[in-house]
Amino acid sequence: MECSRKCDVLIAGAGPAGMATALFLVKNRPSLAGRIVAIEKAAHPRFKVCAGGLIPKTMLALEELGLALDVPAVEVIRGEAATPVGGVDLSRGGDVLCTVIRRDRFDAMLARAASRAGVEILERETVLGVAEDVSGVRVSTERGIYQGQVLVGADGSGSRVRRAVFGAHKETIGRGLMTDIAVDPERTPEFTGKRYRFDFRCVSGGISGYSWSFPCLIGGRPHLNVGIYDQRPREKSGEQSPMIAQLVRAFPELPLDGLKRRATRWHSFPIRWFDPADSYASGRAILAGDAAGVDPLMGEGISCAFEHGKLAANAICKYLDGDGDALRAYDRALHEGAMGAKLGKLAFAARHFYGPHHTLFFRLARVSRRAQEIGVDWYNGARHLDEVPTRRLIARWARAVLLGESVR
Repeated sequence: MECSRKCDVLIAGAGPAGMATALFLVKNRPSLAGRIVAIEKAAHPRFKVCAGGLIPKTMLALEELGLALDVPAVEVIRGEAATPVGGVDLSRGGDVLCTVIRRDRFDAMLARAASRAGVEILERETVLGVAEDVSGVRVSTERGIYQGQVLVGADGSGSRVRRAVFGAHKETIGRGLMTDIAVDPERTPEFTGKRYRFDFRCVSGGISGYSWSFPCLIGGRPHLNVGIYDQRPREKSGEQSPMIAQLVRAFPELPLDGLKRRATRWHSFPIRWFDPADSYASGRAILAGDAAGVDPLMGEGISCAFEHGKLAANAICKYLDGDGDALRAYDRALHEGAMGAKLGKLAFAARHFYGPHHTLFFRLARVSRRAQEIGVDWYNGARHLDEVPTRRLIARWARAVLLGESVR
């Protein structure tokens, strides 16, 4: 089959990682408009299993791209976490902790913005194979063959680009399980208090993760998005039953018993988490977003998608300019840069908070309210705090504790 389309950049996947890469590319180099092709197996707006939480880091990325959030959303300003050793208040003085959207609407918004910017999105087309030669990288689909100078694999946790180019490494695949429940907003704390809830007590029950309850809007109606994340489900037998039992136990006041009988509709989905041993660049192909790996501790991936997209766009521009090391530098940035450092710290936290001595680490996390405040701001990337070196964070905490300074 002959090549049916040539371009500069091919992107597999038109979700947040793929569209962030495309939008940053056109922002950095407007001449790439009309030279970027994204291949999407579904069509927008398409259902996506995801809690839909946009942390402040993601909102900063949208601002940088000049994108206003124009989809229904619920702002969360209070948070609480139940742990095996007691509760933790996650609130930050009225600051927005999270903006909850529905992924079908959010992803469609990004795709519209990319299309307006000159990105060609080919929907209902599935990547079947990837090959590379001296002339570029080729992607085959059921409709034809597309050739580009660079390929971005942004096609999710089950990425076909990853399997074709990097192998079928599955040791870092977690699992999520979620459902949506219609609620009365006047009688539901998540709405009356603008809060989200996390429950880590399932760690003591053998789940390497947490349960969550987020307020959201579906078709304009208030709902709770309720779910559970397990970082290492393959280490246990009967993956879903223990997860359902722990989710029901976390929120006994919610009508979740139907999950056990499958009477309540629920969705199970894979989550690939960051492993510093992985590679994210090979030849002319790089990985971004869920295909590369998300936050191992919480399974959050939307902010990762935007950070990967920004780094990928910078690397691709340099590569197109003739810098043959630019894509390898992208791989190094994901390991050694601010993003890699953050994910590495979260991987360290996951090993300990989900490990055999988890109660000790949960106790340590509850010792200092000042440390909790810095930790929440750091995780959320508020004011880019996650890019601040660790020694400066420690110094800020010390000044807050010893001198009474604000952690801000």
